[in-house]
Amino acid sequence: MKKLKLVILFIFIANSVFAEELYLRCIPKITQVRQGDFKKGEILQHRILYAKFKMEYDLTESDEPKKVVKKLKTYLTNSKGKKDKFSFDNIYYSENDKTRSFDFDDQYESKTFRSFSTMNINYDGASWVGSGNVNISKVANDELIKQNISWFGQCYQLTKKQFKKPMPNEKFTNSVK
Repeated sequence: MKKLKLVILFIFIANSVFAEELYLRCIPKITQVRQGDFKKGEILQHRILYAKFKMEYDLTESDEPKKVVKKLKTYLTNSKGKKDKFSFDNIYYSENDKTRSFDFDDQYESKTFRSFSTMNINYDGASWVGSGNVNISKVANDELIKQNISWFGQCYQLTKKQFKKPMPNEKFTNSVK
């Protein structure tokens, strides 16, 4: 029984060594308003990303292990810092020598609502940045309302503690200025 416990412990430690976790918080600032009531320069709800990576072999591609995303979650934070789940239909991750990139897109359509949004979070070897587009058309009180904006923002790495208990948006923004 002791040998089994040691084997399980070794497997857990080995998996932990090759696992990496990333916590990011992006502050999106509107850069362009094509339609809608938004204002250029307005700060949107912060975007929080959690990613867990693991080294895996895929012998169909290479004899070298490759870093793959094992778990990925995205959130929006409200003014009080509460995280709300934020999901996307399609998620892509790529990594080169010094650059890393997450690309997200989402599309939804019903009889009275249509939305398409994208988000990109990139690392250039020195810093993380995020950008995105939001395009929404909806019918309210027999009126067609359209919103179409682009945003860009600096992203900051968080600790696990900062991820678990996020600061309110304004407080976090002031802390990184």
